[in-house]
Amino acid sequence: MITQTRRRALGLLLGTFAGSRLISLPLPARAQDDVPQDDTPDDEATSEPDCFDTKTFGGWTAQASDISAGAIRNEIPAVNAKSCDVLTSFEVNAEFVARIFLEGSAKGTALPENLLLDPDSRFKATAPGSDVVVETPLCGNCTDIYDNTVGIVLPLATTPLLRDADQMDIVLQLARQESDCRFTIDCEVMREALAWAAARRDALAIERDNKQCISAEDCFVTTACCTVLSLGDDCFELRTLRRYRDYVLAKRTGGLGEIARYYDLAPRLLARLRANAPNPDLVLLGVYARYILPAALAAWLGLDRLAYRLYRRMLAALSNTYRGLAKSP
Repeated sequence: MITQTRRRALGLLLGTFAGSRLISLPLPARAQDDVPQDDTPDDEATSEPDCFDTKTFGGWTAQASDISAGAIRNEIPAVNAKSCDVLTSFEVNAEFVARIFLEGSAKGTALPENLLLDPDSRFKATAPGSDVVVETPLCGNCTDIYDNTVGIVLPLATTPLLRDADQMDIVLQLARQESDCRFTIDCEVMREALAWAAARRDALAIERDNKQCISAEDCFVTTACCTVLSLGDDCFELRTLRRYRDYVLAKRTGGLGEIARYYDLAPRLLARLRANAPNPDLVLLGVYARYILPAALAAWLGLDRLAYRLYRRMLAALSNTYRGLAKSP
């Protein structure tokens, strides 16, 4: 454990001086001395890998774990793209509970809280040939309004459209904006993705029981940062953040969609980082110092909202830096 603590200290030191464009956050004053020590030596530490799988269906990514199934589509273009620059993702689980994730464009529309909560900002949904028309305040069920982003859990009245319609049309009316934002959701392809994910979830549960899971986590940002520091798969950071993911984030409204979004986005961001950063390891050390270790400490201390904000800041910072780059080979 002394070795791992020294590696963490080195990571914090190098991360502080790492040349990156990521937004910096103050670290907790007790960052190193109070890191809980693992109960077992490094060579005896074990962990059971996650059961997780994905498959692409058109623009949708079906995602299954041994306990959940869903589908996600990122960066859905607006029908009126020239007049609407809000970035939109759509997330739905096997029970057709859905959420849209909105992000204001850095160069255009902003999404401050007073705009989102304005009663004149509205959400509408309908489908061709359907009598179901949904209209509610835009933030009738908003979650985690933060900076220039917001997650909106869709009203249950949209469930029949998602379950039965060929497509669902969404209109976002933002108060004091000249034009509405309109999006079309391909429900047929979405349901294909959900059917695969539900079947795969059941198969993965059997694989978990038979201890046959193969972890996909080597592709993800947290594991990549810990790997740079030679921290084991059962290190404090990974154990704590996995526990937070499974027992806190997964149980909150929209949490499973948030996890799915991370599983979809993080590998692509990491690939672009490794392909485009002059020194990827230094960037990852910076991510570890600014986000990973502070988030793990926050989760360990029960500061769940802080842990979530650190996670969101990490994804936002990486997205701002690497999302717009050409995809790596």
